[in-house]
Amino acid sequence: MRVTPQSTFKIPHALAALDAAVVTEEEVIKYDGRPVDWPAWRRDHTLATALRYSVVWYFQEIARRLGEERERKYLAQFEYGNRDASGGLTTFWLGSTLAISPDEQEQFLVKLFTRRLRVSDRAAETVTRLLTQPDGRVANATGEHDFASPWPEGVVVSAKTGAGPTGDGRAVRWIVGHVRRGSRAWVFVSNAVGDADLPAMAAVDQASRALIEEHVLR
Repeated sequence: MRVTPQSTFKIPHALAALDAAVVTEEEVIKYDGRPVDWPAWRRDHTLATALRYSVVWYFQEIARRLGEERERKYLAQFEYGNRDASGGLTTFWLGSTLAISPDEQEQFLVKLFTRRLRVSDRAAETVTRLLTQPDGRVANATGEHDFASPWPEGVVVSAKTGAGPTGDGRAVRWIVGHVRRGSRAWVFVSNAVGDADLPAMAAVDQASRALIEEHVLR
């Protein structure tokens, strides 16, 4: 079932921004003081911190820099969900027109982490590196949260969460990512859709349990 990607779209958005050279890894984008939802958003950000703390205003600026034509181009290039960016330049991925299924998220991640996505190697390397999570934790706008800890020695987890309304009164929760453990690697996608009171960490907790049960993170 396709549903709004919410902040998991920051992965393709960051790839497009680097590939199109509308931002660099080192550039600091200034916070303009507008009211925002979370304390972590109320400061200047680089791409690394904007991904870690899921800073919506930062990626809305990225959307403005890319423009409608390039947004549509990259959605097609990445074969990302329904590829529909008609719901507003700075909002189409936030409970609006863009929708993607868990299976499509998985396919996108496999292409990204096996370097088969149609994007520059430098953009792919940068984004996958910046998605790396702190040991035993996953970070988002609300802070750092336990994620199947403790991890075995040497495990590297790259991930992005997403949460918000679906546009029809329901709520969606996501976590998508990649695990490297020695010579083995996995991609994972966890999605939950429910009523507006669906717990914020529903998808994270679901993924944590599954990755433990499948002996990926234990």
